Amino acid sequence: MKPYNTDQTKKEEVREMFDNIAPRYDLLNHTLSVNIDRIWRRRAVNDVRRANPRRILDVATGTGDLAIMLAEACPAAQITGIDLSERMLAIGREKVERKGLSGRIRLSQGDAETPRYGEGRFDAATVAFGVRNFEDLPGGMTGLYRALKPGGRLYVLEFGMPQNRIFRACYGFYFLRVLPRIGGMISKDGASYTYLPESVGEFPYGKRFTEILRDAGFRNARFKNLFGGVAQIYSAEKPVSST
Repeated sequence: MKPYNTDQTKKEEVREMFDNIAPRYDLLNHTLSVNIDRIWRRRAVNDVRRANPRRILDVATGTGDLAIMLAEACPAAQITGIDLSERMLAIGREKVERKGLSGRIRLSQGDAETPRYGEGRFDAATVAFGVRNFEDLPGGMTGLYRALKPGGRLYVLEFGMPQNRIFRACYGFYFLRVLPRIGGMISKDGASYTYLPESVGEFPYGKRFTEILRDAGFRNARFKNLFGGVAQIYSAEKPVSST
């Protein structure tokens, strides 16, 4: 599915959507999640930190929140952040500069499906709330696989749906009815916050996504649920050798 359902590709529409909502993105992101998204990002960063990577690729970096957290948690690491939306990146660069991290974080336009950063360059790759926007999800995972060094690890933080039936119904009411109205009113782009819950509903979360990771070549693909399944942190490893 696409945000606006025009003749443009999904990639083009996603870029346009994030350009449109960039000025209010951080406010809405943290407000609509009651800042829980910050906690989830921190948990993902803790997983990355334990691997002690020196070069990290942050895909769909947006306004740079995860890239900044990674730089602060991994003081020896260099972070390359890429995103489709130049307006999101412009906000991210301002935040990076204010934090004094311009020497360690580089943000540029790009995506995982058409990488320009070369193969086998990174110790770790991360994606926070971005893989469901990929036009070609298996192709994107293959691109990330190629970007990693042998033994490198992938970490993905993404929305799912709660498994408990009662919690799922309550969450679904907020996610499908309340969030789109508030998000559309504040962002002035109603389609983008209608697309959000619909894209989550279509994303192959849980075991289905780990199968996509395995098909891309990763091993030890696993996930852990956050907040009853509202989100998941996935991790997988590029084998050291093919034997």
